[in-house]
Amino acid sequence: MTLLRTVALAAFTAGLLASATSAHAARAYIGTYTPDASGAPSANRGEGIYLVDVDDATGAPSKPRLVAKTLSPSWLAMSKDGKFLYAVNEVGNYGPAKSGSVTAYAIDRATGALKALNTVSSEGAVPCYIAVHPSGKFVMVANYTGGTFTIIRIKADGTLGEATDVIKPGGPTNSAAAADAPPGQSAPSQNRITRGHMIAADPSGQYVIGDDAGRDKIFVWKLDTSSGKLTEVSVTNTPPGSAPRHFGFSPDGKTLYQIGEYNIHLYVYGFANGKLTQKGPSISAMPDGYQGSGSASELLVSKDGSRVYSANRTHDSIATFAVGAGGGVTKLGTVHTEGSTPRTLHIDPAGKFLYSLNQRADNIATFRIQPNGVPKFTGKFLFVGSPAAMLFLP
Repeated sequence: MTLLRTVALAAFTAGLLASATSAHAARAYIGTYTPDASGAPSANRGEGIYLVDVDDATGAPSKPRLVAKTLSPSWLAMSKDGKFLYAVNEVGNYGPAKSGSVTAYAIDRATGALKALNTVSSEGAVPCYIAVHPSGKFVMVANYTGGTFTIIRIKADGTLGEATDVIKPGGPTNSAAAADAPPGQSAPSQNRITRGHMIAADPSGQYVIGDDAGRDKIFVWKLDTSSGKLTEVSVTNTPPGSAPRHFGFSPDGKTLYQIGEYNIHLYVYGFANGKLTQKGPSISAMPDGYQGSGSASELLVSKDGSRVYSANRTHDSIATFAVGAGGGVTKLGTVHTEGSTPRTLHIDPAGKFLYSLNQRADNIATFRIQPNGVPKFTGKFLFVGSPAAMLFLP
């Protein structure tokens, strides 16, 4: 009798574990904005990097667990093998040079726990984006203040080494208002300066692209994976005042989608041999007939390339675009983000759920992606202080 009960209990426990494993098929890290000594708003309520389990059926993240207490880890990137995580620290007071910083972590694959390895300068203030180069040899960082783009070597043990290149853009900035901004858009600053907002490789890994939102330029470089040096291939001027912020590629790498922060317009470019060629007119990510201020933050391309999403601050909405033949887009509509100031958007690995990280609302809203690609709010919120970025474990 005892043996039978033991066997039954073991079977029941195994069933529970199997159920838990299938119900929580994904885990994700969440980077947040924290109150820090560089003058970040006291409204920032994050503490660092959190880990959540994601329910496979509902898409709802679990209660967040703090796994790294660090300053404003506003963007996260991971090595291809999933062993190391890299985070920018979006501050401007690191070291004697008063720069931002980048921190490397080792990932415990069994628990998701993070172990800090080292921290280095981002060679520019207020870094807001980081990506791992497909070669696995470098991280690439965009620094918002001053607009520098930095290449940092990754050592064999996953730690960060020296900066191998720092691109310091020169030339005039642009304070003009975007001609195609919504009527009633707030006036641009008269002292706009160069702003590095994003840097990432194309799908082939042959090219590196960087957005300078202050000078309305998109840079394309080649990275020498031996020396870590960038060589400029092309520069594309976007309309004055548009402020190119984030981009995404079609899966085949032949089309680049670019969102303008200040005019809230989506641009479609053909991409070949490191050069961009605009395809047709841009299209607003705001509802038709919208009047008033707006500010685009994130641009996201679905894994299959069939949909493009834009997060719109002030209006607090998500625009959905359908991708047609040749990469052209058609706007399907907008939905509310269920919270103020969406900083970023993310899609789970299965492509079933979309998450809006609503920075000022201190929440992450979960949306189910419908058959037509438009996200629909599930009613599920995750409350976390000042969420900024989300990164799923592979």
